[in-house]
Amino acid sequence: MGQNTGYQLALICFTAKGAVLCREIAEALKQDGFCCQGYIKRSKTEKGGSSEKGNAGQTDDGEYFGLEPVKEPLTEWAGKQFKQADGLIFIGAAGIAVRASARWIQDKFLDPAVVVVDEKGQFVIPILSGHVGGANKLAQRISRYIHGIPVITTATDIQGKFSVDMFAKEHNLFLSDRELAKKVSADILEGCAVGFFSDFPVTGSIPKGCIQTPGYRRKIVISVKNKEKNDWEETLYLVPRIVTIGIGCRRGIEKEKLREQILSCLREQGIFIQAVCQAATIDRKINEEALDELCREMGWPLFGFSVKELKSLEGKFSDSEFVEQTVGVGNVCERAAVFASRNQGGTLLLKKQVLEGATLALAVSDWQLDVEAKGQGACEP
Repeated sequence: MGQNTGYQLALICFTAKGAVLCREIAEALKQDGFCCQGYIKRSKTEKGGSSEKGNAGQTDDGEYFGLEPVKEPLTEWAGKQFKQADGLIFIGAAGIAVRASARWIQDKFLDPAVVVVDEKGQFVIPILSGHVGGANKLAQRISRYIHGIPVITTATDIQGKFSVDMFAKEHNLFLSDRELAKKVSADILEGCAVGFFSDFPVTGSIPKGCIQTPGYRRKIVISVKNKEKNDWEETLYLVPRIVTIGIGCRRGIEKEKLREQILSCLREQGIFIQAVCQAATIDRKINEEALDELCREMGWPLFGFSVKELKSLEGKFSDSEFVEQTVGVGNVCERAAVFASRNQGGTLLLKKQVLEGATLALAVSDWQLDVEAKGQGACEP
């Protein structure tokens, strides 16, 4: 977890002493570029007054400087933050944080980081999404601010071992099988070697505990294709989001029909749907209802390009005289896919596939895995 102005953090305290620490942590996080909001949920005793009133920066009307009062039940507050924040920091007892969060816990890949700090600032404890959600790193960061002790319990972190789910998150890679990912992490913890292979160039050393020679029972493969699996080994795919789908379609095509044909084509070609990061077509089709709605549902940004732009591309494409006479360019899907990914050196991955009422092609970005870098795998037009 580095500096990130888009990373939203919510801090909450419950006493005047907690308010002092809450503000201290919030200010330090803001200086590091995080978006923070501090809250206070006071008990009846605190509302009635406190000997530490001045130290806490309490105003005459009973509010604390910079901290927003929480009037709804704590569980409801936590539910709102689970939906909108990337991390929650409780200044107080761990039990309070557990009870407030329990109702909203779903999945470690979806839940925000939850960290607890005791009022004296002695211990900083990640209690939810410590690994994938970033609570461990957040706890370590907070500990440096207040000279506290981070209490980390995640096995791969405390042993300094490679964690495939964290690696996937850091590099924006899709995990093909989460249960298999657990087995891979278990192998690493037990000292069993894991295979590591990539269809793309890799810079830097491969993760510790991984090998590129025989002697493994499970392997990691970085690819956009789901390849045939051997009976004697299990393959975990890490899928970069670097594929652009080019689409041409007739007017008035039904959305469900278009969806079914696209997904069927991807399955037949062994392309992970999660590898697709955007879609492209000719500009006159950008507002085609079925195409527009489908791309919205799939989370694919849809880009449209003019005839002039599409014809400007050099290379071999499956051009058709009929298509050129109809729309002004000999091929829409191939050219649109490549044009949209041109800034990343896009090349054709799959040539034009003729569907019922539509055509489809795929382009893949010129991508490589930098083991030391973070946030890879997104393509842009």
